[in-house]
Amino acid sequence: MKKYTLLSISLGFIILASCDAPTEETRHEEEFTTPAMEKEIILEDRYSTWLTYEGTVPCADCSGKHLQLKLENSPDKKERAYELTETYLDTKDGDRKYTTKGIYQVHYGTEDEPSLMVIRLIDEDQQLFISFSQEANGSLQLLSQEEKKMVPTSNHTLKPVP
Repeated sequence: MKKYTLLSISLGFIILASCDAPTEETRHEEEFTTPAMEKEIILEDRYSTWLTYEGTVPCADCSGKHLQLKLENSPDKKERAYELTETYLDTKDGDRKYTTKGIYQVHYGTEDEPSLMVIRLIDEDQQLFISFSQEANGSLQLLSQEEKKMVPTSNHTLKPVP
């Protein structure tokens, strides 16, 4: 009888030991995968948004050049699109509008300013078309062909459009 009691106690300990508590990973898994969160993640991955910037910069042979820049903001794309509309104001032929489309690249640092974030617009011929720097306030500053800041900078600013 003692033999069977000892055997059943041993068997009980073996069964209890094999019923391991869930690991930290699986224990909290339900907390992080709610249906609402899954929908938000899916929406963020599938849809692009467009950020729009506008401003009027100096022009040599007109009263100003109005720029409207739209940048694609998509988390799942390596190459993001842009659309730049340039309107030359009060030319001898009236206002003249041109639109350029392509992709843009983001680079960090220039020769003069290593911490500067530079947005390079690449045209349909895969050539560098124009560059901007992003400022701390969210605005974009038009850069020269050598990627240096224009002086005065306030005349070469594109502001975010809500």
